[in-house]
Amino acid sequence: MKFDVSPAVWQFWSLSALVLAVLVAMLTDLRGRRISNELTLASLGMGLLTHVIGPASPGGMFSGNPGALGVQGAALGALVALLVFLPLYAVRAMGAGDVKLMAAVGSFAGPVDALNLALFIFVMGGALALVRMWLGGSSHRVRVNLQLMLQPVWAGGSRCFDPATQSADRMPYAVAIAAGFLAYGAWLWLWGSPPLRF
Repeated sequence: MKFDVSPAVWQFWSLSALVLAVLVAMLTDLRGRRISNELTLASLGMGLLTHVIGPASPGGMFSGNPGALGVQGAALGALVALLVFLPLYAVRAMGAGDVKLMAAVGSFAGPVDALNLALFIFVMGGALALVRMWLGGSSHRVRVNLQLMLQPVWAGGSRCFDPATQSADRMPYAVAIAAGFLAYGAWLWLWGSPPLRF
């Protein structure tokens, strides 16, 4: 079922829904260091629905020629975002809620924009982590944790990285997701096209 709306109106409401989801996730992550499954599932469903009912176009939501990618494009965007961020969860550097939030963001963005967003989110996450490390005076602890995370199991390392016990506190990564989202929007506004194109 398609709604008879202009691509610009569809883009505005789709972006508004995505911004609202990311803001709510950021606030809950800051407040309770947790992003609820209800929020991520509702956001994922909204991203899929947005691409089912919108005007069809290969441009996607962030394009100058916006349009819905269909359920396959939205699902592929969710899968791409999930696969990009899953390794960080595997090494316990990111929470499961953050990874699920990125899958929801990917469902709105589509596969190409999900990769571009991931690039900006990684850069913003690194910048925010450096600022936190510098302000908190925890550079030694971060270095030790990074060494433990990167130490291969086959090298005979017996210690493992456990952020719950070996970190002062984990950064609420939804802040980096929101900052990366804003940075990507600013890039598109200034340069008109994403840095990674396929």
